[in-house]
Amino acid sequence: MAKKVLPILFFTLFLDMIGIGMVIPIIPAIFTDPSSPSFLLHGYSQNAQFFIAGITTALFGLMQFIAAPILGELSDIYGRKRLLTLGISILAVSQLIFGFGIQVASLAMLFFSRALAGLAGANFSIAQACIADVTEPKDRAKNFGLMGAAFGIGIIFGPLLGGWIATHAQHAAAPFWVASALGIFNWLFISLFLPETRKKIQEKKSFTILKGIHNIRSAFQDVDTRPLYLTNFLYISGSAFFTSFIGILLVSRYSFSVGSIGTFFAVVGFWMVLTQSFILRIISGKYSERMILRYSFPVAGLTIALFPFLPNSAALYVLIPFLAIPQGLSMANMMALISRGVSAQKQGAALGINGSLMALSNGIIPIVAGTASAFIGLQIPFIAGAVCVGLAWMTLFVFHSEQSQQ
Repeated sequence: MAKKVLPILFFTLFLDMIGIGMVIPIIPAIFTDPSSPSFLLHGYSQNAQFFIAGITTALFGLMQFIAAPILGELSDIYGRKRLLTLGISILAVSQLIFGFGIQVASLAMLFFSRALAGLAGANFSIAQACIADVTEPKDRAKNFGLMGAAFGIGIIFGPLLGGWIATHAQHAAAPFWVASALGIFNWLFISLFLPETRKKIQEKKSFTILKGIHNIRSAFQDVDTRPLYLTNFLYISGSAFFTSFIGILLVSRYSFSVGSIGTFFAVVGFWMVLTQSFILRIISGKYSERMILRYSFPVAGLTIALFPFLPNSAALYVLIPFLAIPQGLSMANMMALISRGVSAQKQGAALGINGSLMALSNGIIPIVAGTASAFIGLQIPFIAGAVCVGLAWMTLFVFHSEQSQQ
């Protein structure tokens, strides 16, 4: 069944990421670029613009933090296919609402849409469960890599397509009509072609919206893996500082258009895919996870700190490989280190805990970044991101001895 299911999951996640990625170049245009025809915050101070952009970005991560662990468990009861099609349809509706929100200049609609999209963004937890259903344990790491590939390729095409459509349609709402149509097509595709992978349906049990918080507590109760989870949380927080505000920096500091932002993210995505597809395979065969992380963390942290201080846009593109390559190496090797740090019986739990840590950082950090940018300056999120990555390096290599992992 794996040969039938995996290509379908890859394609549906790819379409999902295109739709989600389309919002990346739009947020700076509608909230922080007064020269854009779709700018919505006339009369707001620049501080307020940064803060609203941060809140809008954070809503997706916060709702994903709540929903992802719950939807994973619900799919054990009601089946993967049913929950996956529900999530895809919700995402299509959220894209439609976001487009209308831009059209009528309604912040309330935009906030509601991003929260709804965050619920639907929890599709990744269900897709992971589908892969686990049809894959032998020895092949799971390789097949989970398909999700990373779908994410990377979607990040190339999503922002690029969003920027291109907005530029040619001369309105930021246009990409969301396309994204919604892709969501409807995706829903039909899954409904027609994806078989149900969950053969043994569990009995109904009680759920709590605090499941994500319970996952965080579990991460720090396990003495052996606590330093690894803390390292990863600090690292992905550093990355979240960068990703949540790089688009706004490109507009405010380097005068990028919405199309140029899409191109920038497409180049970042290209280097990420190249890293995960080729560079990672070459380096992983020669060096251990810790050895790779010892050098990839500092390079990524230093590069994040440099972005607000570059002289021109050409320097931005020169710097991209020095961020994307260590990012790709760090993410893959950090997950491998966590996987090796837990028993075979705890692999699923580790996956859920790590997903909650990522969603939590993506929910909290944009708010912090927006507040810091509003009251201190736009360079602060990037400095804070570099500090977080530095703390991750110290946690792994100074406070956590190598012997404790063996």
